Amino acid sequence: MPQKTVISIKRLVPGLIIGPASWLGPYIVMVSLFLPALIQEIDSENKIQLLALFSTMGMLVAAISNMVAGALSDRTHSRFGRRAPWIVGGAFVFMLAMIGASFSEGIPMLLAFWMLGQVALNFIVAPMVAWLDYAPDDKKGMAASAYGGLGMALGNNGFNVIGAMFLSQFRFGFIIFGIVTFIGTLLAVLIVREP
Repeated sequence: MPQKTVISIKRLVPGLIIGPASWLGPYIVMVSLFLPALIQEIDSENKIQLLALFSTMGMLVAAISNMVAGALSDRTHSRFGRRAPWIVGGAFVFMLAMIGASFSEGIPMLLAFWMLGQVALNFIVAPMVAWLDYAPDDKKGMAASAYGGLGMALGNNGFNVIGAMFLSQFRFGFIIFGIVTFIGTLLAVLIVREP
């Protein structure tokens, strides 16, 4: 049986706070503020139906890509660890997708970039959750609290105030928050330093 990988809680906890906050916060700002504003600008008459379409398609794409991302990261062996390449790659593609969304002039283009963003996001989420397995057995609760308590709470609540400041220039907001996701996620990966 292969030996279980263990990462020091001193590295794991900051990564499990910064990581989830970095993808969840920007995503919530974009999905709740910027996306509706951009759809309103492109096609105000059909805004309600289009938001429902984006939401439904997003959930389907997210569910499938989450399972795929988890399976791929489980089977990965690289000099940067199992999860890190997928997390950083996902964050980079997510940033590019949000920059693409910011330049969208029509609904089909926006939908394509948004769906690409959903896939990329789940290549951050699924491997990052698996970081919890790296916690020492007696510190699993602390690691879970860092991820679910602090990281997710910061992501859920911490970014909306900043996001609201970009509402008048929401296209620029897509770019800024895409970059925030990439930098924050990269920082979390560098802190955790998978063996």
